[in-house]
Amino acid sequence: MATVVVQQQQQTLRHSTPPPTGISPALSLNRNPSPIPNKHLPFCPEGPTPIITHNASPLHKEEVTDQTSSLLYPPDSYKQLSSSPAVYSIDAVTLEAALDHWASQPLPDPSKVFPWLHGLHPENHLQLGFFTNRKRSLRRIPRVWRGITIIKVGGDLISGRLKGAVSLDEVLAPSTTEFLAVDPREGFSVRNFQIQTAKLAPLSDIVIYGEDGVTRKQLLDVAGRVAAAQHRWRSKNDPEQVLPVYNTFVLSCK
Repeated sequence: MATVVVQQQQQTLRHSTPPPTGISPALSLNRNPSPIPNKHLPFCPEGPTPIITHNASPLHKEEVTDQTSSLLYPPDSYKQLSSSPAVYSIDAVTLEAALDHWASQPLPDPSKVFPWLHGLHPENHLQLGFFTNRKRSLRRIPRVWRGITIIKVGGDLISGRLKGAVSLDEVLAPSTTEFLAVDPREGFSVRNFQIQTAKLAPLSDIVIYGEDGVTRKQLLDVAGRVAAAQHRWRSKNDPEQVLPVYNTFVLSCK
């Protein structure tokens, strides 16, 4: 009986419907598939590049309420060393309290400081295309950040009385009253850590202090340059003046 069953199965297999003799052209495989575009690079449309002005998007007053609070603003309680541009004096105890208060503030929502902090030069269309996809709202200067930048005058940064200080040339362009323009004009990067000190300095109150041997006149000269840079930056980037004014302080020796 087993032999009969096997023979019947073999006969059944022999009479099965034969496979198709060919593949329809409509179903044939494409031997030269089109390459898959790199999804990590922005699409650059053909034709002339739209003109992008250097002016920042308008600021909204209701968004300023989320800004980090600071003991340095308003500066009404601080002694004013000069009025044009405005420079104030601060002692070490008050600065320590201001730094402690600032460090206790929660960090802002990353979506409100990025992608601006990556560096968005108006002529770097690769960077703009990747991060903003032509959404001007993503290019706005953050309204939630109010930092404290400490600048050391004289000596190097290896040693000093205040930790976390930076040099003047990390913030201002040489021999000018302009903050450094550090947004990369070309290329593509998702980090750019090296530009963040200069990016955040205009959004900070700035404290100037000197190494031993630095004269008071030298400190006031540097403070005057920084205060003038703050004023110029504000005129250019905050014409509606909806952001609080960022101020310059000189650390007193007392």
